[in-house]
Amino acid sequence: MKSIVSITVAAACIVGFAGTAAAQGNSANAPGQDRTCLVTTGTPGSFGDTDIVDSKWLPRTAAEAQASKSPDTMKTFDYAGDGLVTGGTYASAEELCNNHFK
Repeated sequence: MKSIVSITVAAACIVGFAGTAAAQGNSANAPGQDRTCLVTTGTPGSFGDTDIVDSKWLPRTAAEAQASKSPDTMKTFDYAGDGLVTGGTYASAEELCNNHFK
């Protein structure tokens, strides 16, 4: 009898954890959802569009950690308010980051 109760409790825990994980995956507040664009310039200190040689859409903490190692050549940008996003050229900051500098 104790083993049946133990199995039932274990199954309930597994279902509960799976539900929590699934809910976090759809939440804007879930870990890893706060992202930003890490750009790399080919001209140290200059971050104009024509100078960007690479861009990556990354979790903010990872992007900021990478940028801090080489601040003359890497920088993070939040493009959500950029005119190319608000004006409709790109649907999102992520799309701008992934496609604008190619």
